[in-house]
Amino acid sequence: MSHSIFTKSRIMRYFTLKALLIATISIGISQAAIAQNQYWDQYGKLPVLMQQNNNGAKQTLKFVAFKDGMLVAELDGGIGEASLPITESMAKSLRLAVDTQKATTMIERENYTGALKLLRPEVYPLIKFHQVPDMLVQLHGPLRLLIDTLVDAEEFAEAEDVVMRLQLDKVGIKYSESVIRLMNAMIYSEMYEDAARIAKILPVTGDYAVNIAPLIDAADALRGAGKFDAVIPLYRAIEAAVPEESRANVQMWLAYSLVLADKLDEATSILETLQEPEPKERLFSLYKLLEGSKAHREKNYLEAIDLLTRGFVRAQTSYAWVPETLYLIGDCYSNLNDNIAARNVWTEIVILYPSSPWADSAQKSLDTLPKTSTN
Repeated sequence: MSHSIFTKSRIMRYFTLKALLIATISIGISQAAIAQNQYWDQYGKLPVLMQQNNNGAKQTLKFVAFKDGMLVAELDGGIGEASLPITESMAKSLRLAVDTQKATTMIERENYTGALKLLRPEVYPLIKFHQVPDMLVQLHGPLRLLIDTLVDAEEFAEAEDVVMRLQLDKVGIKYSESVIRLMNAMIYSEMYEDAARIAKILPVTGDYAVNIAPLIDAADALRGAGKFDAVIPLYRAIEAAVPEESRANVQMWLAYSLVLADKLDEATSILETLQEPEPKERLFSLYKLLEGSKAHREKNYLEAIDLLTRGFVRAQTSYAWVPETLYLIGDCYSNLNDNIAARNVWTEIVILYPSSPWADSAQKSLDTLPKTSTN
């Protein structure tokens, strides 16, 4: 995939051949905040009724807790409690007395408010049982449905309250998928700090390693929005979880975010541990972005353009960091008072990467440039 010929030639014109550049996401909300959820206060501690069918003999069990891997049922008349182990045969014999069909029909019609009125009293009591084994799918389905409906209804504060009550590393991966939906919806709504809080509760080890990719995407969005203090701990958490072969990639992004957060000493300490990739390697252009951003932060704009362009000409347009590289190159030109070059580079971002957060930054920067007779 090729870059704009004009942008490359404009960059090359600026420097002599000797400058090689020319040649080529667990912070949780406070307990006080949790207590403000009126629906949890109203419904959360209520018992959950399940009907058990043992060879035709039916009885209704009133479950009040899940402790030590067992369901705790209240005995008739409230005279005591009995702890029941969850077995496959038991799971098959139980039927949850929760009907979500009417709510589902409302959701299909996008009547989220009506659906939530039906779901809240039925589903909030299930939250305290979220760690029961997946074989009780009839319990987990309604709970995930509540979370997803809260997201669709943009009831983000309530959705956050619910997911913060879940031990995500002790439940099935589908819960993480619902939490990722919430995180991405917050990012789309530009609620970046809220999204960062959600990102930090997602597990990333073992079977939950599939969460790493969406977390990296979230970190990219947070970084693009300039939320460096939020994204730095997220990258640190991801760094410890990714496979060895992917760690250098995350470390580069961590160092880059530290640079943009003006934490140059920390960034330098990471940079010194990294080996510069070969120019033919994919991470070469990212490494040059890291070096170039550091020079840019230190206001060494000529050196920054040199480093950034070395990476740019080795990158493919599909690389996620290309818009950032171009943006910084444009900013270097702007600081060197070459407004024509800056305009050309920033315009290319707007045209080629309209969905990138850097397109918004480029457009804002374009709007601040003085008008010239060549425009």
